[in-house]
Amino acid sequence: MKIYKAAIIGLGPSGLAVNKILYGDSSSEIIAFENEDINNRDNFFGFWLTDWMKPFENIIEKKWYKWTIGDKKINITHASSDKPYCVISFKKWKNYCLDTKNKLEIKNKKVIQYFSEKNYFKIITADNSEYYAEKIYDSRSTKEKKGELIQHFFGINITVANNTFNENKLTLMHFTEEKNLLHFIYILPFSHNKALVESTVFSKEIFKISWYREKIMDHLSLKKISKFEECSTEKGIIPMFFVEEKRPSSPNIFNIGIRGGACKPSTGYAFSFLIKQIQLLKKSKKNYVNTHKFLERKMDKIFINFLKNNNENGQSFIKLASNLNGDEFQSFMMGESNLITKLKIIKSMPKLPFIKELFK
Repeated sequence: MKIYKAAIIGLGPSGLAVNKILYGDSSSEIIAFENEDINNRDNFFGFWLTDWMKPFENIIEKKWYKWTIGDKKINITHASSDKPYCVISFKKWKNYCLDTKNKLEIKNKKVIQYFSEKNYFKIITADNSEYYAEKIYDSRSTKEKKGELIQHFFGINITVANNTFNENKLTLMHFTEEKNLLHFIYILPFSHNKALVESTVFSKEIFKISWYREKIMDHLSLKKISKFEECSTEKGIIPMFFVEEKRPSSPNIFNIGIRGGACKPSTGYAFSFLIKQIQLLKKSKKNYVNTHKFLERKMDKIFINFLKNNNENGQSFIKLASNLNGDEFQSFMMGESNLITKLKIIKSMPKLPFIKELFK
């Protein structure tokens, strides 16, 4: 009977990070379970360059030092000289995390259950196969929950005529007027003629692909872009609620990723926080770490409840962007704002609705 040093359930960005950050420099034998073919996945992860992301700077595919937020009436440009907005593709992250000294065995199987036996765990997959490991890193999570907001998106990577895009400035949020939901267009210009154009929604239900496509086409038409080549697409769902999983009773079971509370739900940013969580676990002797500070979590919950209970068309984000500079705005989005910035954030918010949410 072979007992692996660790088992990783789910080879998304956090499962891959476990392999690289926790076991990459060892000779340990690791097993990973992923029921989808990760070689077919290639989407982009966006984040601002915080200190904890600097170790991965050499695999960043592009940086932008300027970004815009607005709607059809207003357009705010922010800039940061030392904390640019960055992207890493899943493919690059995967290749980086699989380039290790350890021995990783990947099983294209779905884990049904696992339970403790003596000083290891028995893992049972959908085909009734059994595997054994000393530790479990579980990234399976619920991305949808009745009555709760989710961030869902669909994007198209396009090639257009030369000199169409300003490749030095990204469109972070261009809000459109929709009924009872928040929607914005997100554009990553990789060059003067290549970009990812994405339709993003904060709502309680996901839509048909045709809905997002229509919004993308409307925006491209507004920008007088009628001819383009569609190179690839991407889509996803990020929960805008704290995933309250019970902390494992066993010290050798680790809930990671969204399952472990790593996502910042008020903004939907996930990737860099998943990485931060694994970095913190490496330094910790416990099987659980708080990726976000208490006050950040509290403010997130208030903001999420406000978004959930009010018809929001992006004006809160626009007002926030108006009252903060680029460094302050990125610190809010990345959960690193200082007290002065937090007070500016509170001052920017609609007073009565936020006071109501505070005392709920």
